Amino acid sequence: MQGAIADRTSRHFGRLRRQLIAAALGWTVLVGGSLAWNLHNEQRQTLELATREARIHFNKDLAFRRWATLHGGVYVPVDDRTPPSPWMAHIPDRDITTQGGQLLTLMNPAYMLRQVMAEYANDFGVRGRITSLKPLNPANAPDAWEAQVLRRFAAGEADEISELTEVDGKPHVRLMRVMVTEPGCLKCHAGQDYTIGDVRGGIGVSVPLEGYQAIQLRDSRIQSLTHGLIWLVGLGGIGFGGSRARRRMVEEVADEARLLELSHQNQMILNSAGEGIVGIDDQCRITFFSPSASRILGWSADEIMGHKFHDLIQPGSVVEGQPCPGVNTCCPTLVKGQGRQSVGELLRRKDAPPLPVEVQSAPVLDGERVAGAVLVFHDISERQENERRRHELLEKLERSNRDLQDFAYVVSHDLQEPLRMVSSYLGLIARRYDDKLDEDGRDFIGFAVDGAKRMSRMISDLVEFSRVETRGASFAPVDMDKVAADAVANLALAIDEAAAVLTIQPGLPACLGDREQLVRLLQNLISNAVKFRHPDRPVQISVGGRIRDDGRREYWVGDNGIGIAPEHHQRIFMIFQRIGNVQVAGTGIGLAVVKRIVERHGGEIHVESAADQGATFRFDLPG
Repeated sequence: MQGAIADRTSRHFGRLRRQLIAAALGWTVLVGGSLAWNLHNEQRQTLELATREARIHFNKDLAFRRWATLHGGVYVPVDDRTPPSPWMAHIPDRDITTQGGQLLTLMNPAYMLRQVMAEYANDFGVRGRITSLKPLNPANAPDAWEAQVLRRFAAGEADEISELTEVDGKPHVRLMRVMVTEPGCLKCHAGQDYTIGDVRGGIGVSVPLEGYQAIQLRDSRIQSLTHGLIWLVGLGGIGFGGSRARRRMVEEVADEARLLELSHQNQMILNSAGEGIVGIDDQCRITFFSPSASRILGWSADEIMGHKFHDLIQPGSVVEGQPCPGVNTCCPTLVKGQGRQSVGELLRRKDAPPLPVEVQSAPVLDGERVAGAVLVFHDISERQENERRRHELLEKLERSNRDLQDFAYVVSHDLQEPLRMVSSYLGLIARRYDDKLDEDGRDFIGFAVDGAKRMSRMISDLVEFSRVETRGASFAPVDMDKVAADAVANLALAIDEAAAVLTIQPGLPACLGDREQLVRLLQNLISNAVKFRHPDRPVQISVGGRIRDDGRREYWVGDNGIGIAPEHHQRIFMIFQRIGNVQVAGTGIGLAVVKRIVERHGGEIHVESAADQGATFRFDLPG
């Protein structure tokens, strides 16, 4: 079983490991895809911003050209920066002189734009110019990219083209829009056979990307850092979730192991249980038949499954003195949902006589509905046999007790009379023939008289011992102070002769018992303390009591007498047992009577003593 659990654990952990790896890879792909998409958007937005700036500058340049074209060009003073354009010499009014003698030259839009770009482009970082496949000024000739775009314009493929290219080894966004011949253009370009509406060239703008790319690089780093942190947090979450899942898996495996162990133990219990266990459904059909049930009744589970439990009950069974209708166990449980116990049913066995059993039933509930029941039965044939034997023994014991009572009656009445007669005639002989008897004769008669008296006392003590159980009074509240006083009064002469100092604890706790027997009990214990006194020290006797935590009353009688060796502590409570060589009057029955009185009151008595150390007898009584 442990190997199977280990295999399942390994499989669970392997599956969890694969799931965690898949989750980590999926999360990495997701975050990486998001980063790639955001970086792509950053690049696209950079191009869009650069293109937008290029279009803004283009519109500015276009407005500048149209303004200049609308005015037919602009006259400016002639100097080193702006000499007369040789490519405009065909214009009659290229150069004019003001009334003040100032020499002016005409600048067409392309000339103006080229000069502005040459002198001020560095201020705003964007360059623009007007170019054509047939430029009037060779300086306005297109470069390779511009020439390609102009050819596409001429072919009618597009009106505007923007692309990311390199200029002087640096990335730029270049934009060019087609330039159509307008009436104002013919002033300078009429000699090139242009007509209004012809594609004359294009206006181009070049925007450097270095500034935009720096912003893009910064934003890309932020995006990468943010996504990296998100990726790490996600991996941490996956790891934390995996750790928790692993703990849950360990707990589940442990629970599964406990369940399997419990199931195994339950199966072992079912296999070894002495009781038969049967499960039935709501129709009283057998759905489970334990191995112990098969062992007790002899039927296999396959033979009995699906049958009604009634079929196992021997017709004519008697349950608690009533005939069994065959459903007495099932119906109350299935109909009312109440557990039930029945004694004395006879269950049919395979190839054997019916078996008397005791059956206990408990309902199986599905919500409020009784879905079935569990029946537990065990063999009571031995118990019934033991009950029969017990009744026989009780009857024999009752007869024995009656015989004992009859014997006690005979002893107390019939035997005492001959003993009294023997004692009387021995006394008469001693008085009448005293002068005729020698010393030995008188001693012999004295021994015979003492023996008869001892026999009479022994018979009386035996009768008292036998009547502790049979002639005792009913229990009632007893004042133990008065009981002690009566016991002392009965022993007053013996106490005085021994010069004993008797101390009785005031306020002894009251108890429940037979008052006369309790007087006898204390009287016997105090009498023994007087009898077995130590010859070398004054007699001291104490009587006390207390209420224990369990509510019972505990009493004790202690003395400073000769004590009792530990090996004799149990023997002293046996009848006719006399310990040691101390010769005192008595029959050896007193402590046996004491023990029997205590036991009749449901208590125990024991002695605490050592040789030559005195003795304390402790006993308990009901409260």
